[in-house]
Amino acid sequence: MRLVTKRKLRYLLFTLLLALIVSFTCNAVVESQLNKEIKFYKVYFEQKKDGLQGIYNPLAIKQIPEETIDALYAYKMNKVAKHGETIDWSKFAYVNYATDIDYLCSTFIMFQNLKRYGTKAKLHLMVSNQMLSPDNEFSQSANMLLQRIRNLDPEQVVVKPVESTYKPNDQSEWKDSLTKLQVFNQTEYDRVIYLDSDAELKDSMDELFFIPSYIKFAAPLAYWFFDDKDLEAAYHDVKVAEKSPINLARYTDKLSVRIKKDQMIYNHLPNLPPPLFLNTENVAQDIINSRPSLLQMLGVPTGGSQSSKAKFASTVMVINPSSDTYEEIIHWLLPQVLKSKNKFDMDLINEELYNMRRTIYYNFKLFRRLKTEYLPELLVLPFGRYGLLSGSIKNSDHYPMIKNDVLGYRRLDTDGHEFPKTLEDYVKDCKYVHFSDSPIGKPWNYGSLEDIKCRVDAEQSENVEEQKEVCALWNTLYSSHMTNRHLCML
Repeated sequence: MRLVTKRKLRYLLFTLLLALIVSFTCNAVVESQLNKEIKFYKVYFEQKKDGLQGIYNPLAIKQIPEETIDALYAYKMNKVAKHGETIDWSKFAYVNYATDIDYLCSTFIMFQNLKRYGTKAKLHLMVSNQMLSPDNEFSQSANMLLQRIRNLDPEQVVVKPVESTYKPNDQSEWKDSLTKLQVFNQTEYDRVIYLDSDAELKDSMDELFFIPSYIKFAAPLAYWFFDDKDLEAAYHDVKVAEKSPINLARYTDKLSVRIKKDQMIYNHLPNLPPPLFLNTENVAQDIINSRPSLLQMLGVPTGGSQSSKAKFASTVMVINPSSDTYEEIIHWLLPQVLKSKNKFDMDLINEELYNMRRTIYYNFKLFRRLKTEYLPELLVLPFGRYGLLSGSIKNSDHYPMIKNDVLGYRRLDTDGHEFPKTLEDYVKDCKYVHFSDSPIGKPWNYGSLEDIKCRVDAEQSENVEEQKEVCALWNTLYSSHMTNRHLCML
């Protein structure tokens, strides 16, 4: 009996070992074949892109420079002015959400500014029912301020009460940030620009409504996660591995010509350098491993999904709302995040909904079957214009990225020199500055600028005059917002 048992055990072990060998062999063959296909198509799209129409590169995450965004907008406005084309502005909206009185005040300031900047798009506010409840100590002030927001323009302003999404037992400043995910369900619009309201909005962003319509999600990168090594790897990849020029003008000039000719531009956009989101030593293995596990597909939080170092920020997002996407969020992704500690809206977007590695895997899988049916969904916006942190003004380590916010590429003149722009120029050109400068809190947490004012220590600073300019920029930003908050009359 024991002999039989030992034989069975040896047989089972042998069978298991054989199965593992077969599995590893099959995976190795699949990876090898996939890597060959990836190399082939990378060369194919680089060599053939000028003549391609209706076929999109599935192996790249693309970045769109501000020059190209402006060229697309100018082309659209020219068609409106000279060819009688119309724009249904009711299908476009700027969206905020507010779950407390401070953020409601920020929305009032932001919507008032958007009116002043001349946008015709709807101004859509998702406001927490809980804040307006009579049980809330601020409900009276909130309702009065909400009426003032409506009165900015009763036709243009849309107020939609929503239920806040809270993480249980969470007291962090992001405890209700998951509420913003309801923006994906605002399907009365074709496209929305979601904005966190704790920011200084310095100009209209109407141009973002007219990036390619097939793009379902576009956002700046959370650039503060990168360091010098990442930037060097990005430049090296573009220049050496991809054998492409790093001068951004080589791309923007060609893109402008193609836009004027109404030609396809996606394949000509600069790539996000793969080392920022992929293991370039074995791309096939990396994207295959990005697939969700069986437990994750069953809704069990495993902590197994990992986003790349390149992450989308969730402060500014251009979204084509979709009931299907929202259903996926509500029924599959949100329950996992609610059960996971220290995971919020940005984690859901980067680890699950728009995981870059996983996106490449599914894109290529679809492309291999239905080449002409594949359409890209993601786009990286330039953070220098649409996603600057207030803390970066004082952080000299961030200056190289602010100057060159299309990562892996440089803004150079025809002689290969950087343009003589100052930090003040870059801050002035930025349309959206998010108040984030730890350990300093939001502007409304302080009685006056004097409480947090940036000051130069002449004895500690190497370049006193330069530091004075930095402090002047930072102080002006915070002072402006503090002054505007008096408009809320709270």
